[in-house]
Amino acid sequence: MRITQFTMYNNFLINQQRTLNELNKTTTELSTGKKIQNMYDSPTVFVNDLKFQEKINTFTQIKNSANFAKIFANETDTTLNDIVTTLNSFKTKLLNAANDTNNKTSREAIAKELEGELNHLKDLANTSIGGKYIFSGSMFNTKPINNELKYQGNGETVKAFLGAGVEREYNIDGKSLFLGRDNDYKKHLSLNIPQFDKMKANPEYVVRGSDGKLYIDKHLKDHNKIPDSNDVPKNEPVTPDSEIRMLTGVEDIYDSNTDTYSDGTSYFYIKGKTSNGITINTKISLKNSEKVSALLDKIGELYGNTLTAKKVNVSINDMGEIQIKDVESGKLITDFYIVASDKNENSLEDVIKNGDYIVEFQKSNFNSVRNLDTIKANNGYFDNRIYTFGSIFRLMDNSRDALPSDKIQDVIGKKALNGYGNFILIDHLTLSGTDTDGNNVNVTLSVGPNTTMQDLIDKIKSDFGDVNVKLENGELKIIDNSLSDKTDTSKLSISIDAEDINGNKLLAFKSKDSINFDRLFMDKKGNLIQSNVTQIIKDYKTYIKDGKTYTIKNPDSQKIATDNINLTDVMGTDSMPQTLKIRFKDKDGNFNVAKIVLQDEEDSDGHLCYFKINGNKYDIYDSKGNKTPAHDVIKTISQIDETTCKICQKEEKTKGLTFRQLGDVIAMIVSNNIPATNSEKDYKNALENAKKEVKTGMDNGHFYLKDLNNNPSKIDIAIYNKNNNHISFEENNAVTIDSAKVDFFRILEKSIEAVKSGNNFPNGNSDNPRNFGIQGAIESIDHLNDHVRKMHAKIGAVSNEFEMSIERVETLTIHTKTLQSENIDTDIGEATMRLNSLKTSYQALLASIAKVNDLTLLNYLR
Repeated sequence: MRITQFTMYNNFLINQQRTLNELNKTTTELSTGKKIQNMYDSPTVFVNDLKFQEKINTFTQIKNSANFAKIFANETDTTLNDIVTTLNSFKTKLLNAANDTNNKTSREAIAKELEGELNHLKDLANTSIGGKYIFSGSMFNTKPINNELKYQGNGETVKAFLGAGVEREYNIDGKSLFLGRDNDYKKHLSLNIPQFDKMKANPEYVVRGSDGKLYIDKHLKDHNKIPDSNDVPKNEPVTPDSEIRMLTGVEDIYDSNTDTYSDGTSYFYIKGKTSNGITINTKISLKNSEKVSALLDKIGELYGNTLTAKKVNVSINDMGEIQIKDVESGKLITDFYIVASDKNENSLEDVIKNGDYIVEFQKSNFNSVRNLDTIKANNGYFDNRIYTFGSIFRLMDNSRDALPSDKIQDVIGKKALNGYGNFILIDHLTLSGTDTDGNNVNVTLSVGPNTTMQDLIDKIKSDFGDVNVKLENGELKIIDNSLSDKTDTSKLSISIDAEDINGNKLLAFKSKDSINFDRLFMDKKGNLIQSNVTQIIKDYKTYIKDGKTYTIKNPDSQKIATDNINLTDVMGTDSMPQTLKIRFKDKDGNFNVAKIVLQDEEDSDGHLCYFKINGNKYDIYDSKGNKTPAHDVIKTISQIDETTCKICQKEEKTKGLTFRQLGDVIAMIVSNNIPATNSEKDYKNALENAKKEVKTGMDNGHFYLKDLNNNPSKIDIAIYNKNNNHISFEENNAVTIDSAKVDFFRILEKSIEAVKSGNNFPNGNSDNPRNFGIQGAIESIDHLNDHVRKMHAKIGAVSNEFEMSIERVETLTIHTKTLQSENIDTDIGEATMRLNSLKTSYQALLASIAKVNDLTLLNYLR
């Protein structure tokens, strides 16, 4: 077979082009360092390269995210460390302040230093990085702590991206830090009136009986007795080993027939709640010779203590103040109040009306509701010349104690409630009793626009014999000047009634809050009205299903109540119906009353829960337009399934009355937006109008109302349960020393207040009766320190985790880049050898082509 020159030439050209392409490709590989330049060069290599690059991009994103999170967490870690250091310094200053050698000047100096620490802690709380506040939750642009030391951020965590489906939070939100909760801490309560041994403080009333025992006799001269000793009076706090008579000072019983003494009886009126939400409203009695430890044991039993198990520890501090501390940690509900008397009455109101001897354990100077139509003076306080009332005289707005020059109508009101719930004009005061000579007295003092407290003082002076009358610190004090010695027996007695023109009694007087647990107006500052009681969800929940009542463990127990929580989840009883009484001033400053009735079954008028005002009842509706029961009500309904045509059962739930609905009712009545008729439509319209004037809700468990149109507001609100403490909103309860709940900056403020007051323990007789004292401050600061340390440990672990994540990502990035390089990068040695080989082949090819080009016919024939 012969091959022509032309065919050979074409083959050489094809091989030349192919070799040239390989040379170009190899040269490009060497110059770019990449095996391929286009996807079609090698789809497998290209696809693998994309996968590797995607991984590298992801690792870069993770590294950038982790780097920022690490910087953020490190700054948080550093700041928390500074907070711990400052808290330690704060505590050291508190310990110095607790030293009894400090005078007022040195305490003020320490308080100034503490205020500096407080400001530093505020600055630390407002730390930012890159323009982002580290303790504001997810609200990076919001300064967490404002000038009023209120938290402004949220409770959200922010997370860093650490891979597909993997995120890690890297912040400590300020809500957890400054308003958090530590369930390993126990609620600790303390009464606030120091209790001194009444016998050692008043030795002139202590006698020795024929049995050799010591007794209290406040009328010993009438019994021809003399004091057992001439000891100088001294204040010595009671202890658990003290006798009950030493604590209460209740008089013992003298029998003139046998010339012997026997124990008097002290009655203790106790209110509160156990740690799981059960109401305490009871009265116990103890003989005067029993030990105070017996009282502590009785209190413990009320809170669930048994011979084999304890729910609370009940003790007495160094000032004789009773304290209660939960045994179980994490509980928030425990509440406590106590008052004692020498009489067994049906209620504390009767104790005041009947002028019984009263022993105060707790006071707060809150604004009491006018709940008394009669007050009677008592002189059982170890000075038979002095009479005082269980009532307090303050201006109606509670701004200050009454002065003699004040108008009576500004003190007890122009109108007051009668027995039918109507406000009636106070026409006069009736003063009755006996004068200093024992003569009966019954006189009246007309109450007009110009009648003053001085007129009342003068009336008592003119009609009750040789007396002096003073109005001091809101107390009306009457002194029997006919007695030469405080141990003499007085014949004076005096009662005051407030009456209308027809002689009907009116509720015009206020109990001292030491004798008043929850008949109190909420605290008001400017246009904000807020309760002092934190509503905590109790341990059990009751609901009604198909007419049967069920009680289950509440999954939200011990949590702080919000707007959508049922009132019955907080109330200390589930028995229905229950009545909430509401005393209030409306937006115009006018007094009025209302009530809310909670019930699960319709009454004879077809009402479930309803409110009543001005004699009219109005149903309370939910957002769906349904009448509201007290508890959750579930009804099982049988219906036909449209797909299967079979009968199936469906549950319909109607939610019980919530705090939001309570707020809706309050908003309507204080703004005078009452429904035109008892209908869902008019209820909705009235509520919409009310919300334009007031805002209500729950703030950290506290019910509040904000007047949107007036500052200061004229509105006042008192809400309390008819049956005492089943639910309450403002309480003269025991002072909280510590609890599982943290309020960072409020604790710091209270600690500084404690130093300024100079009280080591709670002191109801100070300017700040609700303060926990320096010792309480030390305990609370220890808790804060531990709380911050927990957060510090948490963020430290997070910081370390991000450090490890960054190291891991860097390692993975290097490994992936190596694999990517192996996949797409040119092997220089191999490519160079291939290039040299191609060059040799190419040169040989060119030589061959040259020879072909030189061929002639002669050469061919040869």
